[in-house]
Amino acid sequence: MENVTKLHFCNFDPPTSTPLTAMATLHPSFPAAGLLGPGFYRERDMLELLELGLPVGYDLFHNVDWSSTLEGRQQIGEIDIALVSPIGHLLLIEVKSGPLEEGEAGLSKRYAKRDEALDVGHQLRRQHGAILSRLTDEGLRQVRVGTLLVLPDHRVASTSLAHPSERIVDADGCPALCQRVLDLMPHDPLPEDSRQRLVDFLANRFKVLPDVSSHVGQIMRTSTALSSGLATWIPAIEHESGLFVIEATAGSGKTQLALALMRQAHAAKQRCAYVCFNRALADHMLLIAPYTAQIMTFHEACVEQARRAGLEPDFSQPGIYDQLAEQLAAATPRMTPRWDLLIIDEAQDFEPEWVQAMTDLLKDGGQAYLLGDQQQRIYRREGFELGQAVRIHCMDNFRSPRKVVEAINLLGLSERPVVPRSAFAGQLPGFHDYPSKPGQALAQVEACVRELKVAGFKTEQIAVLTYGRSGSEILGRETIAGLRTRRFTGRYDSAGNPQWTGGELLVETLYRFKGQSAPAVILCEIDFEQASDVERRKLFVGMTRAQVRLECVLSERAARGLLAG
Repeated sequence: MENVTKLHFCNFDPPTSTPLTAMATLHPSFPAAGLLGPGFYRERDMLELLELGLPVGYDLFHNVDWSSTLEGRQQIGEIDIALVSPIGHLLLIEVKSGPLEEGEAGLSKRYAKRDEALDVGHQLRRQHGAILSRLTDEGLRQVRVGTLLVLPDHRVASTSLAHPSERIVDADGCPALCQRVLDLMPHDPLPEDSRQRLVDFLANRFKVLPDVSSHVGQIMRTSTALSSGLATWIPAIEHESGLFVIEATAGSGKTQLALALMRQAHAAKQRCAYVCFNRALADHMLLIAPYTAQIMTFHEACVEQARRAGLEPDFSQPGIYDQLAEQLAAATPRMTPRWDLLIIDEAQDFEPEWVQAMTDLLKDGGQAYLLGDQQQRIYRREGFELGQAVRIHCMDNFRSPRKVVEAINLLGLSERPVVPRSAFAGQLPGFHDYPSKPGQALAQVEACVRELKVAGFKTEQIAVLTYGRSGSEILGRETIAGLRTRRFTGRYDSAGNPQWTGGELLVETLYRFKGQSAPAVILCEIDFEQASDVERRKLFVGMTRAQVRLECVLSERAARGLLAG
């Protein structure tokens, strides 16, 4: 391909990945997107380093709020990372990003909104005393509490700091952070129930189930904030061709990029078109895009052009959509260009002639962005090359829990490894097989729904996605696990809005749900003899729809085929 500029996108160097083996357990408590700052990202880096590097049996808590009363005055604060050892001792880790000041009194940190520098040693002593006091109140006075100061961006120059050197890890020592932690943790035996009581204390559970729904919202806000990179810098790229091909994996932020581009066009009063393949995705974008953008599927554009030419399509005629596509491709070279901005989403599902037909309608000086992912190509389409285009590659997934991404890589569902970028580790996907007998798949799906409900997910946070489109026993169900289902009826009202049944539990096909996501996904009726390339891509699409929890319900032969592949 001639005159092609290629860019490869990566937010930061990923931590060294490990196989799906036992490691420390992370207890997430993510801040809202509006609270994210440079310090949060450094804390996240240290959390990933500890989670992947420490052995099983360690529990990691972060952003732990504390309060205590000293001489009649209430004190409050937040611990960056609280680490519980396998036998129940505690290490408080304070992460200070950016530069620090070294003086006779010790280390201090300046903040923009503070007149005086913060004495880091005093802060650690204050935290340590407060936690000791609270543990005594809880009857956990035998738990030993240590502190560790981590300075990922600062190299300690002085050898006479007030803070003990063995309890400081600076930028040079960060690669060995896990070993330092292991060396500092005491090994004194504790009463048998002490560890669980300490974990309960830090989780603030006290025999109350955690509010999973609140965590879902926090995780989604954090993922949205982290995945804003594409939407931030791609619109700033300039190229004389005005053509940009963004080849980005699922969960990388393509939807945010499309919305950012459309909002810019709206503000500049430019004519903008968003064209995709999937009608359900177009319906979804209609709800969130600026009203000035024209949202349509490619085949809707074909139908519109036919009617402009005075032809009413006969949709009962075999191959009618192929005929309409050919008519549009033949007509666009003679048509007056109309778009200042063209966004083609799901570009991997487009034929080369379709792309050409759409770009023919771009004005001189206009820009076209093609957003796609070859790993989500579940239709038999030819690839295409767009001469003189800037090509941008991104394999960062911010949407899926890291353990789901690791499972995807372990199963080889992506030709290139996906980089897990979510701040949420999550848990491995559940795989539930069933014999190929009537009712068996439904029984497994209902069991998964009940388990998710017990775990605290709301009904509207669960999406049941059937792997196939025909012969599904799930798709036509009015109720599942006693819950009324919300299903597309196949009909549209006079304004073109899709009509749905009135339930709360979403039941959809994998094909129609492309480009969308849900907190909890049950990918069901997975059935095939062999794990072909198409089957692997379908699994990849389905598994990357989940933001927090994923359950896969597959036939016994599909399980064998997946393991054999």
